[in-house]
Amino acid sequence: SVMRISHLFILLAASAMLTACDFLDEYNPNSVTVGNYYTSEEDIVASLNGVYTSLTQSYVADNYHYFTDVRANATVVTNSGANSGIPYQFYNYTLTEENQYVYNRYTQLFKSISRVNTLLSHLDDVTYSASEARDTYEAEARFVRALTYFHLVTEWGDVPLVLERLDSKDEVAANNYRRPKAQIYKAIFDDLDFVLDSPLADFQPASECGRASKAAALALYGKAALQCACDEDFASEKSSYLTTAIEKLTSVWGMRPFGELSEIPYNQIWDLSTQKSCPENIFQINYVQGNADLGSIWNYQFGPSTTGVTSYKIGQMHNMTTGEVYESFDPGDVRRNYLRATTVAGVTYYHTMKYADLECGANGYGGNNWIVLRYADVALMLAEAYYWQGVSPTAETYLNMVRRRAGLADWSGSDLRQGIYDERLFEFIQEGLRWQDVLRMYSNEEMIEHYNAINSNFSVKDLLLPIPYNERILNPEGLYQNPGYGVE
Repeated sequence: SVMRISHLFILLAASAMLTACDFLDEYNPNSVTVGNYYTSEEDIVASLNGVYTSLTQSYVADNYHYFTDVRANATVVTNSGANSGIPYQFYNYTLTEENQYVYNRYTQLFKSISRVNTLLSHLDDVTYSASEARDTYEAEARFVRALTYFHLVTEWGDVPLVLERLDSKDEVAANNYRRPKAQIYKAIFDDLDFVLDSPLADFQPASECGRASKAAALALYGKAALQCACDEDFASEKSSYLTTAIEKLTSVWGMRPFGELSEIPYNQIWDLSTQKSCPENIFQINYVQGNADLGSIWNYQFGPSTTGVTSYKIGQMHNMTTGEVYESFDPGDVRRNYLRATTVAGVTYYHTMKYADLECGANGYGGNNWIVLRYADVALMLAEAYYWQGVSPTAETYLNMVRRRAGLADWSGSDLRQGIYDERLFEFIQEGLRWQDVLRMYSNEEMIEHYNAINSNFSVKDLLLPIPYNERILNPEGLYQNPGYGVE
């Protein structure tokens, strides 16, 4: 087993003990405080495992696709009536501040941050077997916090910034207000700077593929800087953000443990026998096959509505690619082989085989990891950054690395920006990157024009998610609503 058995028990214990002190949860002064548990390095390790486990509920929970590929119109919702139509709001651009999925995602992301802050507050309570251990644990936790805040800031814009454990209802209330995006990004870069100066390993071995590394921190740093460079609110700093992005991305590219990207077959990323050790994969969220608590569900959730294709469990047809997107792939593109047709009520959709687990048995709990960062992403982000810098030949060089691995000829189009972002669609379809990609591809005005032409419901409100109503009533002034939602 990839996660050692002892880790599993620690993990489950950590899940149980880390439910207290969630930011924005009601504080209960009578509950047992987590402080009582930190007496040894083992407690810190258990707490850190709890931090990683929280990513399975927050970062990539079972409705993550609605916030990413579906919202970016790369995939579709096939059952419009599911859960009272809540999923359809993402696809139809009719989100409201009462949307339960938005509320769950917002609070779960803050629970991950709460777990990090709790761990950090106890790091100096215990003694360590090795001198570098403490700072290594801190670096891992801070990487997770940076990753979590990156999603909060790209999805909601201004959000509360909480970098310390909150111990009372008053402390929660005092911190529960939105801070400007620039402050959130500064916190992300501060956390990643700590990681890069820490004793954390450059890469993790296959047995620890679910843990953070310096390579992961560099890739995330580059991605966040690139996101800032393409954000109109930071237009005056575009050039310096691009410089930072290229510096961090070039650094992690130079560390790659292989030569050409084409040396790594595309299926090595997804094949369960090679995924955890694949040198392209920089950071993955780890799952355990056949385990109801620790297995992944996309195996059947994204599967076709017929039995026996990706597991014994009938697929739910979430996150389906449309015929239009499928037809936009070059017929010789190896990545198109991961899309398989399934026809329902006369409409043909394409389910992904990226998350297929043929051996997980009747319950469908897959051993598929969720790949958060990988080297094709780094190469295409370098293409983006050089494109925005106006250095087209270098941009094309990185673009072509990815194309060659897919079995395609070098790019020869006339619109390089479109070429790069099309490549990202083909490379990362159904991997949950598309929403952040289109935010970089288009200006706000272009976004509204592009999506409004697809669906006239799309307007300025759809650039950001609404602050959930259940949160906003706690502090209506401090948790002001995003434009176009509800009443101010």
